[in-house]
Amino acid sequence: MEVTDRVHIVAQGWEVARVVEPIYDLKADKVVMLFGEGVLPDGIPEFEREMLDDLEAAERIELEIREADLYDLDSAVQAFSQAVKDHEDDDVYINVSTGSQIASIAGMMAAQTADATPFYVRSSTADLDAEEVWTPEEPVFPDSGEITELPVFELQGPTEEQLRMLAYLYGEDGATKKELITFAQREELPFIASTEAKSDEGLYRLLESHIIDPLTEGEYVRVEKAGRKKEVYLEQRGIDALAAFPLEDETVETVESGVDTPEKFLEKWKSQSRYEAISVNLQDGENQWRPFADSQYDSEE
Repeated sequence: MEVTDRVHIVAQGWEVARVVEPIYDLKADKVVMLFGEGVLPDGIPEFEREMLDDLEAAERIELEIREADLYDLDSAVQAFSQAVKDHEDDDVYINVSTGSQIASIAGMMAAQTADATPFYVRSSTADLDAEEVWTPEEPVFPDSGEITELPVFELQGPTEEQLRMLAYLYGEDGATKKELITFAQREELPFIASTEAKSDEGLYRLLESHIIDPLTEGEYVRVEKAGRKKEVYLEQRGIDALAAFPLEDETVETVESGVDTPEKFLEKWKSQSRYEAISVNLQDGENQWRPFADSQYDSEE
């Protein structure tokens, strides 16, 4: 069986930790690093040169360097997209933490239109003294340049009634399909309210086609057999969907009625963006969220 490589694509951004640590934490096999046109070999600071030397010296990591205009959206998107295309048989991850803002936007756009997983690494000043945290006394750029309109890609997420079901499952220790149907009837969700089906068999088919199947395929929920019944459980991706997509008042109320401290969810939903939550700066504790499969982290044994 052919083994795929884990490929990280990252833009040069005058940083080291947020570039290098994910490479080792997520066990990348190859790194594609994008530099601005004409930057190499003399236009990078010494600490970045040392970073490149260390990566090139690493036995199990292959380093590839490419150039692009990282301040031009079309050029940056093309560079990211081509790197993804060139590694389409591998598991590709795009680090959008570093580089110009245009490069970060380009990385996200490339991930939306190609088969790649974007991730963001938070910066940390916890170990720095106040005087070591640099704050500019003057604007970094004194003048503005050309205004460029950015294309918009619609995010395809769960429908509103599917979000209502995810909200119902939030905080629940699983729910049977019968319980989901009862909830849908009580709340008069469209897939139930608009049907003429009266038999249990018909209602279960509607639940499967409108709720269970699409949410399972999207990895928002999982179905487990419990004796003669099947129970539906909310996955982490389902929680992320509740945090990422706008919710109707009824959906928020459903979340608030959950038994598992809904204030924690609401605090995250109101204060964090989706990609702030996706960080490889892992926190201590058994229930820490790892945004990728466990196999991609170093073993704790």
